[in-house]
Amino acid sequence: MKRLLAILLAFLMLTACGAKPAPEDSAEPPETQEETETTSEPAETVPEASNPLEPAKTGPVSAEAIVTEGVTPTENYKLPDAGGEYDMQRWMDSGEIGLLAEAEDAAFYGLPYPSGEQMAEDRTALIRWGDSLAEFDWYFVTPRMYLPLMAVMDLDGDGVDELTVLTYSGSGTGVSIYNLHVLEKNPDGSITAYTMPDSLWQEQLSPMLQLDQTDGKAVLIWGEDRLEFDPKWIPAGDTELSTGYIAEFQLLPDENTVLLQGAVDLWQTIAYVAQYTADVAFKDGVFTLSQYHLQEI
Repeated sequence: MKRLLAILLAFLMLTACGAKPAPEDSAEPPETQEETETTSEPAETVPEASNPLEPAKTGPVSAEAIVTEGVTPTENYKLPDAGGEYDMQRWMDSGEIGLLAEAEDAAFYGLPYPSGEQMAEDRTALIRWGDSLAEFDWYFVTPRMYLPLMAVMDLDGDGVDELTVLTYSGSGTGVSIYNLHVLEKNPDGSITAYTMPDSLWQEQLSPMLQLDQTDGKAVLIWGEDRLEFDPKWIPAGDTELSTGYIAEFQLLPDENTVLLQGAVDLWQTIAYVAQYTADVAFKDGVFTLSQYHLQEI
């Protein structure tokens, strides 16, 4: 019996030695796995420095022209004499053919204007180029009554002149749009018009624009050009830079060049903050814009 009690006492002493001691009293409970993962992060996170704007792609952009075949007149029109005074209002009131623009051996005539019809509807333009005559249905009458513009130049550099025509098609508050037509004469004397689509300057140029707002300043960026403007023009909420609704052109026949002149606004606010220019090239039925530059409005 004494031997059995001694064995039991020895067994109890061994198990007491191998047991894990109870944790000491503490104000904080022991860590759990979840708390360990959370508290392993720094107590305070230092904000990351804002990265500079990544340069946007600013290379040439192109678009297929809208192609229109001129219609040979079925009527033997009596055309006004060349070298007259160009007057759109007089043409509209006269009910007769009106001479609206000339360039070398080419002329732009407006066919009789139907009294009482809306200005914005297509009107028929009669183009005379040398011995060729062709009719085109173009927008060229707006309340501003800006006359068409014409120039003869070798725009595509193939050694043969094209007839370049500008027609004013859009006007209003914050809106001023010309359409650019490049006309080529075919071997049979017919005339084909290649019109630059508005989507080329309205949609393909906007992604190149960037706005940097740092230290209370507003800077417009386009490639290497940077132009600062008053931040008060930035609308509340989101902004999305746009080339807006302005497309005007300079015809430079001495340089065989056309220059696009537009504007930059801030997401359909018609609050233009800058002007821009771009070179216009035309070749094989394709228009290309390049060489962009920002200017103060």
